[in-house]
Amino acid sequence: MSTSVGLYGASGTAYVLQQAVSTLTDKQTALVAQATTGVTSDTYAGLGDQRGQALSLQPQITAISTWQTSVSGAQTNLSVTQSALTQISSLNTTLQTDLLSLNGTYGQETLATVVESAKTALSELGDYLNTKGSSGYVFSGTDVNNAPVPDASNLATSTLATVTSDAVSQLDTLGASSVFQTATSYAASGGTYTTTDNITVGLSVFSSALSTDPSAAEGLETKAVVGQGAVVNVGMVATEGTTPTSSQTTTTGSPIRDLMRNLMIVASLGNADTSSSNFSDLVDQLKASTSTVGTELSNQVSSLALTQNSLTAQSTNLSTMSTMLTSQLSDIKDVDIAAVSVQTGNVQDQLLASYTLISDLKGMTLADYI
Repeated sequence: MSTSVGLYGASGTAYVLQQAVSTLTDKQTALVAQATTGVTSDTYAGLGDQRGQALSLQPQITAISTWQTSVSGAQTNLSVTQSALTQISSLNTTLQTDLLSLNGTYGQETLATVVESAKTALSELGDYLNTKGSSGYVFSGTDVNNAPVPDASNLATSTLATVTSDAVSQLDTLGASSVFQTATSYAASGGTYTTTDNITVGLSVFSSALSTDPSAAEGLETKAVVGQGAVVNVGMVATEGTTPTSSQTTTTGSPIRDLMRNLMIVASLGNADTSSSNFSDLVDQLKASTSTVGTELSNQVSSLALTQNSLTAQSTNLSTMSTMLTSQLSDIKDVDIAAVSVQTGNVQDQLLASYTLISDLKGMTLADYI
């Protein structure tokens, strides 16, 4: 009678084979996971000596992704702002053309057409100023949730328009320069009107945040973080500009406010005497102002275009950096599927050989050792 050799002793060949099978099984599990996920390990610890580099790359990639999102949002809002500002500039151009038609002596019919055009333009100006982008009102600066012009559709009948009309109605008494300066003071930041009851009324048609001086309004421009330590101003605030000095009495310092004032003056000329010198003087001042406003708006459109170009270049740079860093991280984390397939086959062969040897050991007797 033969005696079988014990397989599951604490030492000897069987123990060694058990350890080998355990190691090969773990390796096979890891290879299957790699083939399934396409990465070396789902933890940084599993990356071995390269885990430090992987840990440094991931935050950089995340930061770049955040900057890319910021740039994309800024570009979208800039495009919307540029489009709206171009339309506003067109309103000023139309006003310039209408003012040219008021040269010389014209009948009330021609004047009435120009007046109605100005009233329509006021409504359109309010709508353009209340244009929305991806994150709110584009002309509100940081106050993105509030419309720049709360009552945009009624600009032509606002208190500001009414008191401007009152001033224009006194054209032949006050003279062109006085009417123009009075209308400017009404439209400027902090503009007020004192009623016959000695009550002071605020005249701003803009939101409370934007009812400030032009320089302070410019400080409300939104900002976008587009890189490490790189912050750019984005867009335009409706009332921004350059705060005028005390001697500059024919401008509010803001091209948008000046355009609005000019439209309100023209909208109030319905009963004016087109043959009077005061009328022609006022038209001349309006022409000079619309020319200046046109230049300022054109400069602003160009400035937005330069910012847009700068953001486009930054977007390209960020994309290149992201691709490079992602590629480096991929080289560390990603596996070669073909190589994994070969390794898996080799491990399976080794496991098969191990299981075969174990099976053979189970059937060995003492006689096999003699």
